[in-house]
Amino acid sequence: MSLFDTEAGKRRLLAVEVPILERYNAERADDYKIKVVRQSGSLVLRYRLKPMHNVYELETRLPSGYPTLPPETRVVTPLKFCPHLLEGQLLCMWRQGSTRETNRWDPAKFTCVFAVQAAWRWLACYEVWHETGEWPLPEAV
Repeated sequence: MSLFDTEAGKRRLLAVEVPILERYNAERADDYKIKVVRQSGSLVLRYRLKPMHNVYELETRLPSGYPTLPPETRVVTPLKFCPHLLEGQLLCMWRQGSTRETNRWDPAKFTCVFAVQAAWRWLACYEVWHETGEWPLPEAV
């Protein structure tokens, strides 16, 4: 099942996600706008972020169980080793693979744009970590 398969999913897309994406894009230069692509029954957000010094290409996939399941964000731009980077350059943000009870993703509070903003914070931490050797935020436990 995907957002497209249920009435509740379609309502969330139209009433919540699309207006927030439009608001986010309205304030961005074309190179930094989120582009939405339908791919294998999922929605994929493609975008660029520049948290500090570098520009990164990213993709955030909304899995079929979204918003109950958290989005999965992958950095397309090759990154150097980082202990907070999962296989396939997935960002460790919501403790992917954890149970719903221990997952920090809250579908009642967060949207796909929140996931983009979390990716920006993760990348800012990544750049600080490469400069200092210290991850500037608490570890996800």
